Amino acid sequence: MTKSILFIFLDYPPKSGPGAQRNFYLNKHFSQLGWQTKVLTITIKNKEVNDNSCDDKEVIRAYGKDATQVFSIKGKYPKFIEIPDRWYLWILPAIIKGYKAGKNNNFNYIYASFPSYSSTIVGTFLSKILNKPLIVDLRDPFRFRYDPENMPVHWLYRWLEKKTITQASLLITTTPECSEFYSKLYPEFPSNNIHVIHNGFAKEFHDEFEVPQKLKSSQPFTLLHSGILYQIGRNPDVLLKAIHFLVSQGEIKKGQFILRFRGANIWPALSLQIDELGLTDFVEFKERISYTQAIEEMSVVSANVLIQNSLFNLQVPSKLYDILALKKSLLAITDKQGALAKEMTHLDLPYFSSTVEETVILLRKLMNVTPVPLTNNSLNCRNRYNMNQKLSKTLNSFLKPS
Repeated sequence: MTKSILFIFLDYPPKSGPGAQRNFYLNKHFSQLGWQTKVLTITIKNKEVNDNSCDDKEVIRAYGKDATQVFSIKGKYPKFIEIPDRWYLWILPAIIKGYKAGKNNNFNYIYASFPSYSSTIVGTFLSKILNKPLIVDLRDPFRFRYDPENMPVHWLYRWLEKKTITQASLLITTTPECSEFYSKLYPEFPSNNIHVIHNGFAKEFHDEFEVPQKLKSSQPFTLLHSGILYQIGRNPDVLLKAIHFLVSQGEIKKGQFILRFRGANIWPALSLQIDELGLTDFVEFKERISYTQAIEEMSVVSANVLIQNSLFNLQVPSKLYDILALKKSLLAITDKQGALAKEMTHLDLPYFSSTVEETVILLRKLMNVTPVPLTNNSLNCRNRYNMNQKLSKTLNSFLKPS
């Protein structure tokens, strides 16, 4: 029996980043698992790096632009321009192209990937007008659920969430904590229709990845945080204070240790804190690079660090699995009650902390003892192909193709 699915992805090559990579391999693996797939995504006409080639026969591109660029004046724009997200200009073209594709292909399923609000809007509309079951991939919860200070119009996001979930036949989350959260929010939604498909790493990518020449022993111990920082949710305060303590004790000396923030923004209070702690010689900020370049950097530094404060307790960053696949040392600053700490415990990774005192102890171990990498069996349980195979089986068993 032929099975077909329309994926709606805002993030897809040639866009760079972990979200685009995740979606690329989801489509690739489903094709390998016997599905006929189409990807509905946005037309990209910029200088973003293409990390993967993709088969144009499978990809339908709808015209769209970043609204913050279209409506900005001298680089400035009102906040409402980003509502519901800054890519909403592709919604109508995407619905039109998706409708035509649906008429020509008779898809069994519509699959919309969040955290793009515009993708879920497109998916909800196409599910209604094509009368096909909607699968919503909640890679993260709807943002207003965990970051209310950053959401200017709660009523709109609450309405979008309700419309999306009401239309959905199946919800996919990446953590048990997120599944439980939405089960409580929507008790009328059948709990057995909410499934956990963990994040993971793409084994094919890492098998083909050539690790650059290792750092020479004369270079300083380099602790890398790759990705954006936030004042709330991903604030390096605990880490900076722990490094300051070790510097004050003479355990970290100038020229022997660097904390590198790759692709992170620095706000005035953070810059002031680094200066007041006397860490200007120990901290550096570097510009954003492509996903492949970021993986290369993760593979050669002394150790990697994840910062995931309680705001993100329902989520596990995909970088965790890339770091583990690279068999690199890892430190996580995170709430012990959150999904990241629980996942690290499940994978037998003890290097996580939530306080300055605990972080000091772990930093000492990290700089002096090489942690034992995960076994292949532990890694395989988060192989993205295995995750997508599980998702395929879930769709086969849950939905009856028309």
